[in-house]
Amino acid sequence: HIIYAPAKINQYAADGFPAISDAIISGTSTEIEYQVAIATYFIRGALSTLKEFHNFFS
Repeated sequence: HIIYAPAKINQYAADGFPAISDAIISGTSTEIEYQVAIATYFIRGALSTLKEFHNFFS
């Protein structure tokens, strides 16, 4: 649920990067930076896995 999930303000519709959206709405810069760091960590991990998969089959 890092990339696509319901946000706190609208639980009926899915939102892209909901934790970041919620942090932006809260207006707390520390929370925004924290949520961006979490999303970045998981996206980089997924990218690393995809690169390994590509190298395995190349």
